[in-house]
Amino acid sequence: MTNKLPNHFILIDKCAEETRIVEILNKKILKLNSWFDVNPSIVGNIYEAKIIKILHGGIVRARLKNDIVVSVRGVPKSYKVDSVVKIIIVSEEFDDKPIQANLLSSNSQLEKKLNSLDQIEKIIFLYFTKNIPVLEDKYAVIWDQLDLDQCFLEALQPRVNITDGGLIWIEKTKAATLIDIDTQKLILNSDEDMFDFCKKAYVRCLEEIKLRNIGGMILIDFPRMSSTKKKLLHEKIVEIGKKYFTDGNFLGFSKLLLYEIYIPRNLAILENFYENSDQFNFQNHLRSLWRASKKIQSKTKMQFICGNNLYKKIINKKYPSFIKVIQRNDLPNDYGELSETNL
Repeated sequence: MTNKLPNHFILIDKCAEETRIVEILNKKILKLNSWFDVNPSIVGNIYEAKIIKILHGGIVRARLKNDIVVSVRGVPKSYKVDSVVKIIIVSEEFDDKPIQANLLSSNSQLEKKLNSLDQIEKIIFLYFTKNIPVLEDKYAVIWDQLDLDQCFLEALQPRVNITDGGLIWIEKTKAATLIDIDTQKLILNSDEDMFDFCKKAYVRCLEEIKLRNIGGMILIDFPRMSSTKKKLLHEKIVEIGKKYFTDGNFLGFSKLLLYEIYIPRNLAILENFYENSDQFNFQNHLRSLWRASKKIQSKTKMQFICGNNLYKKIINKKYPSFIKVIQRNDLPNDYGELSETNL
C-alpha cells in the first residue's frame, strides 16, 4: 500500500477521537498539527474583537465577545484603543501565551476563501504546503504502515545528524531555543568549506524548526568563520529562511556571535501533542482497534484483552462494536493485546 502513496502529500488521520494533520515527504513527517476532537482547533476562525491595548511593531491586544484576550499582528498605527477589528485566529492557546491572530481586511478575498472551507481545510490552507495530494486515513492504517510513530518520537530527540557529517543539538527553554551546530570531526580544509557546511546545516535547522513547531526566539551557534563569510552567510540565511517562514525575522549575529531568528509561535511544539508517554501509548491502543476494523473481514471473532487501568480507559471510549474488550486481572495494568478467538 505504501508503494502507491505519492512522495509528498498531506495525511488527515481522523481516528480514535483525535485528528492529526501531517505533511509527509519521503515517508518522513515534515509538519504536524493535532487535537482531540472533544476540543476542536480554532485556527482559521474569524471573529470581531475590540482593541484594548496598543503594543509595538503593529501588535495589539484585543478582546473577543467571550472576553478571551488575543494578540493581533499587522495592525496599522491608525487603529486606536476601542477600535473594533476583524481578525483570523492563527494559533491555539499554549505555553501560557495569548492566542495569536492576524488582522483581516473587511471583504477580503482571504475571508471569502476561508468561509468556503471546513476546519481541517482551513488549517491546511494556512499552515501546510498547498497544491499537493491530500489523503484521508480514518483507520490510521497509513500512519501505521509508514511507522510515523517512530518518526514522531525521533523528532523529539535533541540530537540530529546532518547528512554527510556533522550534527546539531536542539535545546528549548521558556525564553528561547538554542541550536548548536557541530562539525563533529568533519574535516573542513578552508573557510569556503566551512561556509558550505554552515549553509547545509542551516537548512537542516530550518527543517527541524518546522517539524518541531518551534517558535519565538531562536539562537543558532554556528562554527567560527571569517567576518566576510559571516556577512555572506547572513544573506543566505535570510534568502533561504524566507522560503520556509515568510513571517520570520532573521536578525543577524549578536555580540555573542549567535545568530538570532524570531518566528511567530503559531502551533504548539511537538512534544506538547501528548501530555506523557502513557497518553501516547493509550492512543495507539485505540488506533489498533480501528485498524483491525478495517483489516479484519470476520468481524465476530476479535477481542482486546487488557489490564485493569487500560480497561477503565478504553471501555469509556468509542471503539469498533464487533471487538470485545476483556478485563484481565492477571495482566499488567496498562497491557493490551488484540487477538482472534474461537468463541
